[in-house]
Amino acid sequence: MVEWDEQIKAHLFWIWKEDEGFLKRGREGMLVITDRRLAFISKTEMTYRAHDTHSTRQLNRFKAGENVFRPAEGYGIKDLEKDLDKSPDNFEVPFRQIMDISSEEKRWGTLLKVKLNLGDTAKTVKFSIVKGWVTYPAKDPLEFQRMDWTPLINLVKTA
Repeated sequence: MVEWDEQIKAHLFWIWKEDEGFLKRGREGMLVITDRRLAFISKTEMTYRAHDTHSTRQLNRFKAGENVFRPAEGYGIKDLEKDLDKSPDNFEVPFRQIMDISSEEKRWGTLLKVKLNLGDTAKTVKFSIVKGWVTYPAKDPLEFQRMDWTPLINLVKTA
């Protein structure tokens, strides 16, 4: 249920999501962070042009060393709800279901690890931001960004 005062805090593009485990295939999508939940969107109603514009802005902010934790203009809670309904591949997690959230510095980039409480099971999901892609034979990340996930970690821990 959406409450009227929920706000999108950040909208990150070129996100690579992987479930922890053997031979788990990653997925590309967007990470939408509100003041109450995390949402991973791999199938969106957003136009290709809008997505491309926002992705390019994010890349330029990385290059300039600016803050990338920003909402995307023109994408609101209603758009998020539509996207969540669009596909079972899209998922959301209320902050109260997050058991642990941390970032890990790797040789290749920075990883965000989120441990979820799914009732009878716990599951760890890993997110990273892609810098470049290889498209053949399948679309896969080539390089990852280094970034400070602290604003998101603090938001979840204080919520």
